[in-house]
Amino acid sequence: MDRLHARASSVSASSPSACAGLFGSGLVCDGEGEPLGPGGCAVTEELVNGAGFAAGDRVADIGCGQGRSVAFMAARGISAFGIDADPGPLRVARDRVPGVLVQARGNALPFCDGALDGVLSECVLSVMPDQAATLAEWARVLRPGGRLALADVYARNPAPDATACARAGGIRSATQLQSLVAAAGLVVTRFEDRSDRLRDWVGRFIFQYGSLEALWGDAATVRAMRAVAPGYCVAIAVRPARPAPTATQAPAAI
Repeated sequence: MDRLHARASSVSASSPSACAGLFGSGLVCDGEGEPLGPGGCAVTEELVNGAGFAAGDRVADIGCGQGRSVAFMAARGISAFGIDADPGPLRVARDRVPGVLVQARGNALPFCDGALDGVLSECVLSVMPDQAATLAEWARVLRPGGRLALADVYARNPAPDATACARAGGIRSATQLQSLVAAAGLVVTRFEDRSDRLRDWVGRFIFQYGSLEALWGDAATVRAMRAVAPGYCVAIAVRPARPAPTATQAPAAI
């Protein structure tokens, strides 16, 4: 077993999610059985290009689901590793995607410190129970100069109190999200709004599954999510060769 997988070969327990519905599920598909995620391949391509992932780079796709993004990267010659805590989508991925697919939690990765050139995360961080610890784990496995490529929901109208925030799945504002990334020791180099992608995806989801309750879990959560006005963003962050400065720095604007 090489140094990439020295910590563990797999982790069987599924990571708990803040969302009781299908958001973040690796088994959500459209009417033709294809994986359905915000932005689809267009956002994946934007993230891979923006992070500069190239042939030979070692990149982990956290929450790889059915392996669409793993296959996309592998086709470019990237050494892609698919990581997912849920065995269901991994079984599908193994029938469709060549490459290394590992059952493991996103906050307990089976890689040594500094083993990866990149981490790809699409709609995963927002469903992790401890986002700060998860980002610290992603930073740990990145080499100096390694990049995090992130796409996820954020709150355009942040919840006014902790109770409302919990009901809304704990999604953060753009400023809070960037601060969390920075606190993990990563430098945000790009943060841009892609909410049009989310609107398109929600429409397709409702067409396939009938309602937003299936997405968020129940009517009360749907109301809470509408109140925080979810947006969608793409972000690139780099693990610096030296520790990031501790001085307060204004996050990038969207």
